[in-house]
Amino acid sequence: MESDLVVNGAIVDSWIESSREIDDSPRLVLQVAPKGRPRDLIFVEAEASLIPDKGWFEDLSENTCHGSPVLAIGRRMLNGFVTATRLQLVR
Repeated sequence: MESDLVVNGAIVDSWIESSREIDDSPRLVLQVAPKGRPRDLIFVEAEASLIPDKGWFEDLSENTCHGSPVLAIGRRMLNGFVTATRLQLVR
């Protein structure tokens, strides 16, 4: 049984990826520097529905939130990314 992985750190980079499927929403990708291990960057993917408000979504797509704290909870994928099931963003 897999357990949830917690990623707590700061946003280094962020971008929005369009869905390949017509029915799917875009996905957010965050590059996160974990607290205490800033050189061990972790990629976190999250569905757009996990973003708390439209302002955050715009800030993340325009890279104006770099350095902002983030807490992501999810599962590690085969490619090493973390797929977030919960996301907390702090301004």
